[in-house]
Amino acid sequence: MPEPKKSFIQSIFFGVMPKQVKLPKLDNSELSSVMAEASIASVIAKAKVTEAEIFPHSKVYITEKPPKEVAILYIQAEGDNCYRLIGGNAEISLPLTESQKKPKLSLGESVQEKLSPEDICDDMNHFSRVNIKIRKWLKQLRKKFDHQLCLVISDQTTFEIPWEMLELSPDESDSEYLGALVTTVRWQQVIKGDDELVLEIKADECFGKAIAYTNHKELNVGVELSILKKLNATTYNNITKFHSHLQRDDLGFGLIYIAGHGTFSENHREIAIGSLQDLQQQLKLRDLNRCALNLLKKSEGIVFINTCHSGRYQKHSCIPSGYRLGFVELFLRKGARGVIGTLGGVGDKYAAEIARDLMQSCMDSPSLSVAALLRDIRARVVADLAAEQTQDNLLAFIYTFMYVYYGNPMTVLRLTPSGGQTDD
Repeated sequence: MPEPKKSFIQSIFFGVMPKQVKLPKLDNSELSSVMAEASIASVIAKAKVTEAEIFPHSKVYITEKPPKEVAILYIQAEGDNCYRLIGGNAEISLPLTESQKKPKLSLGESVQEKLSPEDICDDMNHFSRVNIKIRKWLKQLRKKFDHQLCLVISDQTTFEIPWEMLELSPDESDSEYLGALVTTVRWQQVIKGDDELVLEIKADECFGKAIAYTNHKELNVGVELSILKKLNATTYNNITKFHSHLQRDDLGFGLIYIAGHGTFSENHREIAIGSLQDLQQQLKLRDLNRCALNLLKKSEGIVFINTCHSGRYQKHSCIPSGYRLGFVELFLRKGARGVIGTLGGVGDKYAAEIARDLMQSCMDSPSLSVAALLRDIRARVVADLAAEQTQDNLLAFIYTFMYVYYGNPMTVLRLTPSGGQTDD
């Protein structure tokens, strides 16, 4: 029988077992030596098995053979308060690190606790400095693949570490942030039907019209509306009507854009987007879960959820496996090609400007992937901050790095103007 095919991660991290050979006859002293060596080998073999059991390399839900310029950073939870790292690439790998304690680095929690931007940056700088192995690995990859390098971050923990803010040279440069230098995306387990959704990493185009919900009453959405107007997007101010449109069988939508408030809670039933003041103008996570979003199934567009906390996850008490729920998981499961969300609460002014910049970049640079466009937007705020350390630049830096993309790092979004309609 042919040998079972190894997954991409397994082929990198597991060596091939040596073939069995016929041993010659040995005297007592030679036999004792061989037995000792065999005992040592047995211990090593057991250690490898134990490591494999603790760290399931195959559980990354990514296509088996990604391009050689794609690397995978896998963060495995160990209990409730520790994690380990391992890095996969066809040519350069990061061996399994020792167990590390959970750092207090969640951007969502830091902003909620009113931690200053300077303190957030300082904490991330210290975290970056002591993580020597991952920095060396990333530098090797950049040297090898230059701007072609793509990094898939598969974080299985609930620690909300902002990996995109990792500094590659914390003692030498104040502007070498991972997410501004490397095209990065995130991925996690998404159960769709009877199987897990697998991330296919290949050249891909997502094109079509734009449809949007913008909360006119509670937010200043003029900046976003100006760019949506250029696209002749179909726009809604009423989230119920927007929700109804998502259930149509329409074709040809490349972007689904949502600008509103976001509510995050330990109770997954309270997670919602839309309005803070009018409960009738809220879409709860559970409401979207119960309906068929046919527009997503037909168009397979990119979903940009420009609300606070839209990229965060929450465990469900009825799911003991640790499977996490959130808007990213939901929209991917319902058919989205990719999802952009935030890791915490974002200032209204900055949220609008980031959305404008991303949509404008899609029109100006139609050959760049969504992930590459986000990388370049991050690079601009890093350059602004390096040039002038103002409070405005600090806030723009923190808020911009809150935006993460789940999906294929090679997907290009080509937006085409439509006839459009508005709902005032």
